[in-house]
Amino acid sequence: MRVAFVASEAFPFAKVGGLADVVGSLPQALKRLGLEVTIFLPWYWGIEGYYVGEVWFSFAGQREKAGLGHVEHRGVRYVLVGLGDFARERPYGYPDDFRRFARFALATAELVRGFEIVHAHDWQAALLPLLRNLGWFQGRTVYTIHNLAYQGVWNSHEFYAWTGLPGETYYGAGLEHHGSINLMKAGIVNADAVTTVSPRYAWEITTPEGGEGLDGVLRAHQGKLRGILNGLDTEYWNPAADPYLKHPYDADNFAGKALNRKELLAELGLEDRPTLGLVSRFAYQKGIDLVVEAVDGLMDLGVNLAVLGSGDAGLERTFSWLAERLKGRLAYVQGYHEALAHRIYAGSDGFLMPSRFEPCGLAQLIAMRYGTPPIVRAVGGLLDTVQHWETGFMFDTPDVGGVLHGVREFLKHPDRESVAKKAMRKDFSWDGPARAYLALYRELAG
Repeated sequence: MRVAFVASEAFPFAKVGGLADVVGSLPQALKRLGLEVTIFLPWYWGIEGYYVGEVWFSFAGQREKAGLGHVEHRGVRYVLVGLGDFARERPYGYPDDFRRFARFALATAELVRGFEIVHAHDWQAALLPLLRNLGWFQGRTVYTIHNLAYQGVWNSHEFYAWTGLPGETYYGAGLEHHGSINLMKAGIVNADAVTTVSPRYAWEITTPEGGEGLDGVLRAHQGKLRGILNGLDTEYWNPAADPYLKHPYDADNFAGKALNRKELLAELGLEDRPTLGLVSRFAYQKGIDLVVEAVDGLMDLGVNLAVLGSGDAGLERTFSWLAERLKGRLAYVQGYHEALAHRIYAGSDGFLMPSRFEPCGLAQLIAMRYGTPPIVRAVGGLLDTVQHWETGFMFDTPDVGGVLHGVREFLKHPDRESVAKKAMRKDFSWDGPARAYLALYRELAG
């Protein structure tokens, strides 16, 4: 069976969020099960690939050409779709993002003919199931929602001018949403199967509280919706063989954890107190503002904070100010630094993750893998992966009181090392999720 993944990012070539980790890891697990998986990715600036040809497609009433590149990573083939407006330093955050990814989808639709399964990810690839239903290619389609908060909403007149799709498509195939085009809605309506990244989140998005305005659509298509929990690349995230750590360790040889902790505290200039790590994008979803509001209470509880992240400019400035005010107790490094992230996961005593919502979450899986019990809000994939007082700690409410309650639970546990070791022994590899996707593909292919 030949499977095509179509996505906007994949680690290690382009990464903004957890989508990149899924697209970079799941195909490798599927390959071990005997599937041939090809990943179609925009050819972003900086990705080195071999030029292998070109593809012609229609856009805005004209025939356009995209150059095609090829690269392999860990035995998986990538096809790079070369469009001029993707030759930029970052994947997203441009005013023309909608137009760029519409072009990407139209070009890729010409390339996936002959695949039994086309697996499209998030709004950037959500046009593919509709194009299949309009006869652009054969095969069955799977559409995965990684984060319902980002839906690909745009002006309908520009969309039809760009794509050349017939106007009746607007009403007949799920594109319309409150007078605009909604690509995620179209993906949900047109795909043969819809998945999301944890069982709990699959339920949450069918409710008014978690549905981001699409809960009614999702309830109408609930029969083809399922939640498959994301996995973790346990070869890459492995404290026993992590090149970024000076002291390897595992659940049976735990001494290296304390040595990594000592070095992290020295590196960040922190006092010898229980230290909570935080590695995150600074976005509303992640609840980082709640940590700011809770800082005085956290200091009163006697913990340190080791913070790595960026995003919201106000939060960046606030953490920089707090790091000056609370020297020895709070350290902040702006941006994302891969090596430091590994050292924080390994060297912290606990890991703070106060998400308002979390489709699956990757950080808590990494923290558990590294024997650093996560302190998480009981929501989405966090609820599916963390067991309170056994592999981590939970709190219910997205507010200062909730954050402080979670940290108190962490501090009062009489044997946090046993929690850490039990978490390390959990299997969060991609093997189980890959088998679930294989079963889904076989079901669709008949």
